[in-house]
Amino acid sequence: MSDEMSGEGLAQDQTKSLASVFFVFAGFVLSVTAFLIGTKAGQSVPLKEGLAALFVGNMILATYAGMIGLIGMKTRRSSTVILRPVFGLHGQILVSALITFINVSFVSVYASMIGSQLASFYPVLSPYFGLLAFVFVVGAVNWFGFKGLSLLGRIGVPALAVFVVMGLFKVHSKVGFDALAQAVPTEPLPWIVVLSFVTASWMTGGTLSSDMTRFARKPSYVFIVTFGAFLCVTLLEAVGLICSLGAGEGNLVSILNRLGLDIMALFIYLILGLTSGQAIVYSFSLAVMNITKVLNRGKESTVLNARFWVTAGCLFAAAVGVIMTKFGLLNSFKNFLTMIGIVVPPVGGLIMAHFLIVERDFERPFEAMPAVRVTAFIAWACGIAGAYFLKFGVIPLNGFFVAVIAYTVLRFAVTGRPIAQRAAEKMGNSKVG
Repeated sequence: MSDEMSGEGLAQDQTKSLASVFFVFAGFVLSVTAFLIGTKAGQSVPLKEGLAALFVGNMILATYAGMIGLIGMKTRRSSTVILRPVFGLHGQILVSALITFINVSFVSVYASMIGSQLASFYPVLSPYFGLLAFVFVVGAVNWFGFKGLSLLGRIGVPALAVFVVMGLFKVHSKVGFDALAQAVPTEPLPWIVVLSFVTASWMTGGTLSSDMTRFARKPSYVFIVTFGAFLCVTLLEAVGLICSLGAGEGNLVSILNRLGLDIMALFIYLILGLTSGQAIVYSFSLAVMNITKVLNRGKESTVLNARFWVTAGCLFAAAVGVIMTKFGLLNSFKNFLTMIGIVVPPVGGLIMAHFLIVERDFERPFEAMPAVRVTAFIAWACGIAGAYFLKFGVIPLNGFFVAVIAYTVLRFAVTGRPIAQRAAEKMGNSKVG
């Protein structure tokens, strides 16, 4: 098994070009959810306030993903692996599994939406046919590794640019941009609530950014990738916002029908779902494979390899997608994002606090790891509580900052000095002796 697929570490000659990493990451964050978030913003705030919320929220996400991605680039490790020194070699299993299964559930959402949309155009087809076909294609792309991800991203991202232009043209011809400025939201919400919703949307993906940015050759490439990708997300969400305001409603299917974009929407659903879904399943396979390696005491399995877990991830996504389609659980998508905004950002806070504040060491980041770091779990709980109980400002950021402060204070209170620093001093003393 190659290091590329194991997530354990990369050699310099395994890094990728800036364009390759960008198209994979952009394909990851450009998803059906972006259009849904845009339409929700269009229901909630006027045009200028909505565009501001989308831009600010995505720049927060770009910074968040960039900082974690920088850690992945410096360590050349995947997201699951960089969680080990934070939560402990065995403690990270719970955290990795939770985030991984939350993330792969987005593929279930995409599959359910695409299957239902396809069935609406061709009633002879069952919605489960399109659902299963979509998941199969996502799995097939992942069998080709990073090259497959990059190729699909190079196709999908330009196609989305065409959709953005067409969407704006349709709105201009049917509604007019002047009317948009005067449009009144159908379900008004405070601007800060919309900003929190936008920020929560890709916190999970941002936490897993190392799976892709570890291939970047320079630190600057990481931020070019994350800011460039989330600017693309802002544009896509802006189309959803404009379409929602122009149509005067928030129902995605009705909006597309009224604007004459329904046929193209199916194609865009496929592109958005595939570019994001294939990257999500890739991250899932890396995470679960590394969890099994820890449980197997560091030994890599020739059977439970990356391709095995790609298949397992697709089967899980398909099963959840079938349940969503059968019981209409897509209606709970907003609550799903709210839960993500409470649980996931503190994990990113702990990663940054560990590597950038407490340890500040990228030469020996995986030495002297405990089995379970209790202080990390306490800080995580503090972050979750902060996001849940602190109702002012941007909710996901509340949990993030509480976790950073709690982890930093607890670690220095317990150890006094970073573990890496004490290990280096011990090594120096032994040489002198």
